[in-house]
Amino acid sequence: MFSELFTPQKIGNCTIKNRLVVPAMVVNVCNTDGTLTDRFIKYHEEKAKGGWGLIITEDYGVTAEGKGYDRIPGFYNDDQILRNQEFTDVIHNYGTKVFCQIYHAGKQKMANVEGTAIAPSAIKDPLAMNMPREITVEEIDGIVKAFGAAAKRAQIAGFDGVEIHAAHGYLIAQFLSHFINKRTDEYGGCFNNRVRFFDEIYTEVRKNVGYDYPVIVRMSVNEYVTGGRTEAESYALARHFDEIGVDAIHVSNGVYASDPEHHTISNMFADNAFNTDAAKQIKELVSCPIITVNKIHDPIIADTMIKMGKADFIAMGRPSLADPYLPNKTKDGKFDEINNCIACLQGCEEGVLTGKVGCLVNPRCVNEVENDLSKVESSKKVMVIGAGPAGLMAARTAAQRGHKVTIFDKDSHFGGAFRAAGYPMGKGHLSGVISSYRQQCINLGVEIKMGLEVTDEIIKSEKPEAIVIATGSRPLTPQIFGIDGTNVLTAEDVLYGISDVKSGPVIVCGGGEVGGETAEFIAQTNRDVTLIEMRSQILSDMFPVNMISLIQHIHQLGIKIITNATVTAIGENCVTYKDSTGTAVTIPSETVVSAFGYKAYNPLEDVAKENCEEVYVVGSAVKAGNALVAIQEGYQAGLKL
Repeated sequence: MFSELFTPQKIGNCTIKNRLVVPAMVVNVCNTDGTLTDRFIKYHEEKAKGGWGLIITEDYGVTAEGKGYDRIPGFYNDDQILRNQEFTDVIHNYGTKVFCQIYHAGKQKMANVEGTAIAPSAIKDPLAMNMPREITVEEIDGIVKAFGAAAKRAQIAGFDGVEIHAAHGYLIAQFLSHFINKRTDEYGGCFNNRVRFFDEIYTEVRKNVGYDYPVIVRMSVNEYVTGGRTEAESYALARHFDEIGVDAIHVSNGVYASDPEHHTISNMFADNAFNTDAAKQIKELVSCPIITVNKIHDPIIADTMIKMGKADFIAMGRPSLADPYLPNKTKDGKFDEINNCIACLQGCEEGVLTGKVGCLVNPRCVNEVENDLSKVESSKKVMVIGAGPAGLMAARTAAQRGHKVTIFDKDSHFGGAFRAAGYPMGKGHLSGVISSYRQQCINLGVEIKMGLEVTDEIIKSEKPEAIVIATGSRPLTPQIFGIDGTNVLTAEDVLYGISDVKSGPVIVCGGGEVGGETAEFIAQTNRDVTLIEMRSQILSDMFPVNMISLIQHIHQLGIKIITNATVTAIGENCVTYKDSTGTAVTIPSETVVSAFGYKAYNPLEDVAKENCEEVYVVGSAVKAGNALVAIQEGYQAGLKL
């Protein structure tokens, strides 16, 4: 099956044991002086253990002011070398190669990073919201030399190569693109002028590390912004990179201002592997190896892309967060145990912005340093009540540590309320989270009793030494006249196909994520859908990158939106709400969908504590919320046992 994926391949004179690459991703856990932490090293070591052929580290700033985030690494002084030597030794212990990505953020730096933002032209960044100063020619020369010095430090520290970051709208990319570069001197205007900054950097890097040391470049083949670079010029740029001697081209996409479905970190609505056709075009133009990236989450697809000649290496960034052991599991044929990335962006991209990077499906991500999953000295009999994501994670973690675990759930399906999350448009892959957790539990010897509602008597008869309550949440039903009518369905009734939506006007009450997704789901077959929300905007509980995509879909489907509206009554053929002025408005409806949210469901805590000294309540059984929190709490409960 994997005739290509596990075949060694060279980049320059460096032999990579397989074609699976971890690309650079910001985790922001280093010291503010650019030196490495134990957390940073352990995070990467986990991937090396997992079998990845090549790891490309996150953006190493070539100057202190050039870092985009305050706690990313740097190679701007010699004091940073020693700790990196320890790091590369750790990675090499597993037969994995490691390249250092070197960069300057330019105008794409966060506000808490010291120093003035610079750019080819003084154009404000839409995400970082920095107003940069136009860089002078004298400053360009200093940054060019800083790239060369950083590459030399990487070589001394034992890195197997360096990647010059010329993608994603950072400083080099800003010079390359008309989107930012409005200069009229020798660094702006025609192609040769705009590429001059990169050429000078590349020459300086080679002067410092020599021509036998692998130097690769990362580029955005399409920036997906008006006036930005598209594939047409990128093909010429790739030819130029190849002609001057780079050892590989890493084909990525986007800048900070790109649309959510073509962003540097694509969301769940983006097409799978959307860069691969452009990567193949580049591969046909150049002689050096090609790495492609973005929304390639399945190793079978990765192998197929290589077999089709789309690229020589497949970079799988977010999948390596979701499951650092993906290569080893793939090689061993354990596909049903792989924790698949769901492109939710809640732990990775949102985590970068909030200062706490992680992964929804892998709560151990970036927590490896304190969570070693070591075996307990004394095994306990553990009862887990609820087979949703929190319960399954608690069971899996407890079993990994050597406890004897039994899961109980009154439903015949795994997943709890999270199961419904896989039904809306574009989210079918979410079911894989529950499927893999279930299989991991089975393989760890967890006993599973589905279709059995836990009662006082069952708890007493089981005599568990520890109980984890993960009973989840239930739909919230506010006290609204008529909400118990036969024409009123819950979002789950609709998504699961328990009840069919009648033809005619459909009113979805509640404009959060559940309501918005349910409205979109219904609109595939019913074109008269209205979404009512009491707040001033819909989808306010969603991460903005996903929210923007869903709002676009809602508008494309013609779903009507009413905000600042409080539903007061539901009739057989109508819904009444109060608008922002307090005026009562009545609109027609054949079907009403209640999507007012969820409330915690925890009927067993008291009896559990009466019969067991060690009880943990996790996930939506504590407070109805998202799966990121629920899975993390399940994981922590499993560690505490």
